Amino acid sequence: MKTKYFFLTLLSLILLVGCCKYDHFGNSYYANKLALKDALNSFYDDYKDQYPEYPGGLVLKVIAGGDEYFLNAGMDSKGVTGQTHFRAASCTKTFTATAILLLHQQGKLRISDFVTDTIPGTNQTYLPQDPGFDIPNIEQITILDLLRHRAGIFDVANDDIPDTVSVNVPYKGENYINYVLNSDSLHTFHFDELIGVVAETGLSYFTPDNGYHYSNTGYSILGKIIERVSGMSYKEYLEEHVLQPMGMYHSSMPDQGTDQVMPDPSISGYILIENQSVEITASNISPFVAEGNIVTTPDDLSRFYRKLLSGKGVLNYYTVNSLMMNCLPVGKLSAAGYGCGLEYTHNLGYGHSGATEGYLTFTAYDPAMDFTVLVYTNCWNMNDGLNSLAYQITDVLQGICYQSKSLFVDF
Repeated sequence: MKTKYFFLTLLSLILLVGCCKYDHFGNSYYANKLALKDALNSFYDDYKDQYPEYPGGLVLKVIAGGDEYFLNAGMDSKGVTGQTHFRAASCTKTFTATAILLLHQQGKLRISDFVTDTIPGTNQTYLPQDPGFDIPNIEQITILDLLRHRAGIFDVANDDIPDTVSVNVPYKGENYINYVLNSDSLHTFHFDELIGVVAETGLSYFTPDNGYHYSNTGYSILGKIIERVSGMSYKEYLEEHVLQPMGMYHSSMPDQGTDQVMPDPSISGYILIENQSVEITASNISPFVAEGNIVTTPDDLSRFYRKLLSGKGVLNYYTVNSLMMNCLPVGKLSAAGYGCGLEYTHNLGYGHSGATEGYLTFTAYDPAMDFTVLVYTNCWNMNDGLNSLAYQITDVLQGICYQSKSLFVDF
């Protein structure tokens, strides 16, 4: 009888512990997932109330306490999973910076070098000594300046060529990339071409290390440096030395104008303008190689940031903490910072945001809490122009990230 009573008591305790596990938030995977789902649905429902015609959804990936959570809102009918492909846009910059720092770590380049310096062990300079690369202030630009967006490089991707530019070029007053694509949607852009626009027009924002100005073209220059130092194409080097070693087998770096369709499974992007949605089924991503061309999945990207920034990836702990995460302020009145291919967001951590037609992404990793969050939507809201797009990033995507982290950590 005593033995029978002992086992009944033990069984009761096991059941009690099991019940407590699900009742107390923070101790249960399922309770955490339910809370995350409620938070995500709340953001999505509120946004749909404001924009009933919004065709996109939300995807959330969280890694906390050793557990991984994947959730979505507004995408259930599309079969979206943690391995569904999407375009992560400027999150590519973290990968370019990783490649540069890996070459630095191996002694194949020095990030303190000027781009006119000679590559270690060779008689070749980081950038060709050619008129097509004679960009403003070239002799004062270091590789580190480029990584931190502090080189003053004119951004060919985001800014129009001013009407006031002194040289006579056919794309005056236009965005160079749009100018080319309007005549040839399959055109493959190359680093030399994009850098050549800066050299030809002589445009810059300021002298190096005298300010901060986000520049996609600055990262095109880094892509060129990776190719000259490694002797491989950017795509080949990144996939072989960063993506594969980091276990990102579902991610790729398309670089051709004809390579416009993502691999299956993938999620289409949309643009909402004047409450009418346009589906983005294909995109020429070649103008954005090294600064915005990555195709990835929520699982791949979230695990990459966690592994990389914990010093367990292709970069060692010292390189990550002393170089990559050494962020400088982006403005006098901002708590945000930028390091080497990394954005710092107050109370969230280190990561990057991304915006390319039809997709908006935000990622962050907090090394102190070992907390990773990734969220993306597959629609640009352009109903109110850039204002509605900015609202999506700051109030919706970042809002979801803050809410998700608050479920695990008290700020």
